[in-house]
Amino acid sequence: MHCVLTAASAARPSHLAAINHGTGWLLFERPPNRRACTLLSILSPRRPARTVAAYLEQLYVDRFGSIRAQLMYKKSRKHAAWPIKIDRYGLSMRCGHDPCFFGIYARKILLTGNILEYEYKIVAVADDPRHLVFQIKRESLTLKVSSP
Repeated sequence: MHCVLTAASAARPSHLAAINHGTGWLLFERPPNRRACTLLSILSPRRPARTVAAYLEQLYVDRFGSIRAQLMYKKSRKHAAWPIKIDRYGLSMRCGHDPCFFGIYARKILLTGNILEYEYKIVAVADDPRHLVFQIKRESLTLKVSSP
């Protein structure tokens, strides 16, 4: 998966060592019919899934909603034209359609130069709710960093 991050960077090559950032919420935009995505935000792991979902939904409404949709959303989130869906275990979420915004609870977030590596869990077997089996997924993204 490729990702684009637009941010000013004045990092010198000596500062490109791997930096471990632990866990956090990674929020992305995926354009229609493309595997590439854009990194929207990185949020604290202390934020609950509902708070992150509200933020992601707000980003989507602000970016793609008409002024009327934004005003309706301001009155009540129940009026969202593109309601967010949180997975039943609170590990991932998605909002919208073509493009889609999605968020994941990531672990072992590692930044090396312009490569962002992370892992996240998905539920592989949920036959018994008391004994879930998780599968660990690992991904790396090449971040395109613009200069100041």
